[in-house]
Amino acid sequence: MKHLIYFFLFVSLVTGSIATAQNCQWPSLQTLNSIVPIISGEKSHASGVIVSDNLVITAAHVLEDYSDTVAVVNERLYVASVLFVDHDTDLALLSVWTDRLTPIPLSTQDLTKSQGVWAVGFPRAEAQHTSYGEFNFKQAETIHTSAGIDSGASGGGLLSCEGGKFVLAGMLRGFGAYNTDQGLVRLDDYSVSVAAPNIKVAIDHSLNDL
Repeated sequence: MKHLIYFFLFVSLVTGSIATAQNCQWPSLQTLNSIVPIISGEKSHASGVIVSDNLVITAAHVLEDYSDTVAVVNERLYVASVLFVDHDTDLALLSVWTDRLTPIPLSTQDLTKSQGVWAVGFPRAEAQHTSYGEFNFKQAETIHTSAGIDSGASGGGLLSCEGGKFVLAGMLRGFGAYNTDQGLVRLDDYSVSVAAPNIKVAIDHSLNDL
């Protein structure tokens, strides 16, 4: 039977260590704290990444209500203003209080085949989850990896290692699934992300308009 692969831009509608060639271990608490829950409207629960002081990126498709979007920073809810939305790249930039949390720097290097990556988000509006995988390929500024994600992780961070430090290689956008006679089945080892260069363009565009 042929299986067709689908990529889903889903957001949750609900209420020893691994080393790379660059000597990165598991992401530090400081890095993980800079990936935060995003809530938009009554039902849209997703994830976001602090990329600068009081600036958070998330996936455009998770924004259910632009006027009622909040970020959960240090376990407190802060109202966010939507500065930029690009549905073509699935990127959105939010202005929101980030309370001294350390922004995650953008990657400046291309990922290499089988390089280790970490996908971090808040699946199904639950606790933060980190999964490890490897870079597979990049196509049209979209990164394909074996780091699995689930609904609600959209807008979260795809981390990689540069010079022994964690950087933001991309923003989690969706997961893969295959079709069966019983319906679609999510792949546990496939996710797609918006690449760092697109994120930089979005940030620069937004800041130039301020």
